[in-house]
Amino acid sequence: MLIYLNFFVSRLLPITFLTLALGTLVPKAAMGQSAVDATVLLPMNAKQQATLGIQIANIQPSTGGQLLASATVVIPPGKEFTLSAPYAGQISRLLVGVGDTVKAGAALAHFTSPMLGDARRLLNEAELDYKNAKAAAQRDQAMFDEGIIPAVRLQLSRSKQEAAQSQMQSREAELLSTGMRFDANLGYATGTIKAPLSGTVSEAFVAVGQRVEAGAVLFKLADSSQLQLDLQLSSDKASQLQVGDEVSIGSRSARAKLIAVSRSVDASQAARARAVVTDRGSLQPGELVSVTLNAKGKVVSSSPGKQWLVPARAVTQWRGKPWIFVANDKGFQAQAVNLISTTDELSLVEMTLSAPSKVAITGIASLRALLQKDE
Repeated sequence: MLIYLNFFVSRLLPITFLTLALGTLVPKAAMGQSAVDATVLLPMNAKQQATLGIQIANIQPSTGGQLLASATVVIPPGKEFTLSAPYAGQISRLLVGVGDTVKAGAALAHFTSPMLGDARRLLNEAELDYKNAKAAAQRDQAMFDEGIIPAVRLQLSRSKQEAAQSQMQSREAELLSTGMRFDANLGYATGTIKAPLSGTVSEAFVAVGQRVEAGAVLFKLADSSQLQLDLQLSSDKASQLQVGDEVSIGSRSARAKLIAVSRSVDASQAARARAVVTDRGSLQPGELVSVTLNAKGKVVSSSPGKQWLVPARAVTQWRGKPWIFVANDKGFQAQAVNLISTTDELSLVEMTLSAPSKVAITGIASLRALLQKDE
């Protein structure tokens, strides 16, 4: 009986000690604590952090009325213009390039086309016909006043004058729509393409000597003195916003204000909103940025004081949950978080912190490997 008891104790004690030893490495979440408060301490000194290439960044508390979204920086409507070829022809001289700043009416290029010369000829003929018809009508008016001709002949002369005038105006409108200026020293079939507005040449699609078809795009001009943001939102986020809400773009040190919010959604189930940029910072037209929307009291946090804005690359996945690595004097505290919203640059997370801290933004794979090693 004593032999069997000794054998049982000798088998039980190693298992007990092994269980107690591993218990120090088990995260708190495994012991019944909520996922948001689950933490694991990873001791690490400064030299080890440098070896693993770990860098840290500040996190900011959320007010509870903040939403994250992506936006495209665009030119306001009416401040962007596309110039097309009015006829089939070729560029005989290029006067500007991409990035050049021009004023309204400035010369952009010389355009040559046989049809352009024909249009000018037809205008000259229409002007001569109108001049002759006008003179004939004036002559018939004088003859009618003297009683030489009947009223029907005067009426016929006036009708011819009106028809000639309409034809001339039609030819003038055709050339005016080309947006060209004509100089005597350029040739009868050559015109100068001029800028319809002041701005910057954003794109140029032609080269000297290149032949183009009618309607081909030649230049794109943009007045970037004022910028707007085109936001894509979920229907839930759109319902919490209103005109006048502030928008901040931290990565570009810029700010904006909502001027329109659409409640309807498109085929991708996304709603649209527009914001006018009030503080440009380093924004550039065409770029995609992450923005923070500050709703005016319509978003109520379910956990006041527990929502934080962290860099998006600081969040990693482990055991099917999002985690971050909070820096402290002993190393890093791996902490599970509740991911509320995210963009390419920022993530809004819910977790318990006593004060704003710093989190790891590089070397995340090495830190996650240490977590997996302790499993």
